[in-house]
Amino acid sequence: MDGSARIIDGKSFALRVRARVAAGVSALKGAHGVTPGLAVVLVGEDPASRVYVRNK
Repeated sequence: MDGSARIIDGKSFALRVRARVAAGVSALKGAHGVTPGLAVVLVGEDPASRVYVRNK
């Protein structure tokens, strides 16, 4: 790397990531009838972790 800075368009990048994920989900549904989801396991009693999990 030459050390020069680059400006990244976060919104554009997020749109591309979401499109790739949506295509993958669609392919998974079509091929296997499976819809992916999110599971969170809370370990311990950290209040900040509880807030994070609750917001998911």
